[in-house]
Amino acid sequence: MRTLLCTLLLLGACAAPPSPTEAGGPEAETPEAAPIAVQGFDAATWLAEVRAAETEAERVALSSALLDAVDWRTACGEDDPTATGRGDIRLLALGEEDPLVEVVCQRFAYQATFALVDVRPDETPRLVRALGVLEDGTLSADTTASFFGALVASSAPGRFGVVTKSAGHGGCGTDATYRLLATGGAEVERVRAHTACDAALSPEDWPVTYSAN
Repeated sequence: MRTLLCTLLLLGACAAPPSPTEAGGPEAETPEAAPIAVQGFDAATWLAEVRAAETEAERVALSSALLDAVDWRTACGEDDPTATGRGDIRLLALGEEDPLVEVVCQRFAYQATFALVDVRPDETPRLVRALGVLEDGTLSADTTASFFGALVASSAPGRFGVVTKSAGHGGCGTDATYRLLATGGAEVERVRAHTACDAALSPEDWPVTYSAN
């Protein structure tokens, strides 16, 4: 009987769970945890790097980094992906904390096709879409993310302009004013157009062809 009891005690000891130290518990030495990779796009850091960039090559590299958050290339359509200026960046201040990012698709003599990205420090970047402005100063039926012309600042907060001039003649074209929306899109507020090219007029003197009011 005594021999059987000793045998049972030995078997119980073998089957018992290990102590905390043996199992790697609090008293045991544990391996260092692997670092956790930060996911997502840091808009504030990216904007700071854009402002600090001194060369076009640096800005083009930053537009490639922006692809992690939004694919601005969808606005470029059939533009030449190897064209000079492709991916160059310019910031247009709509407010102290609300820069609008222009990303060049293809650059021409005095204007370009470009994408606009709404980048705010605490939000996900969004590709700006708006109704297209046609050559005669009217609006298209569908929205587009592709802009053509020269992006210009506006004195009114939250607004920007795009001036498109006819090739070979700087005195005619369209001048559109947009209001950036909280949803990431843009509303066309007013369009001026001079299509006859019969006189060299400045854009502010072109007749209004569309007004949202």
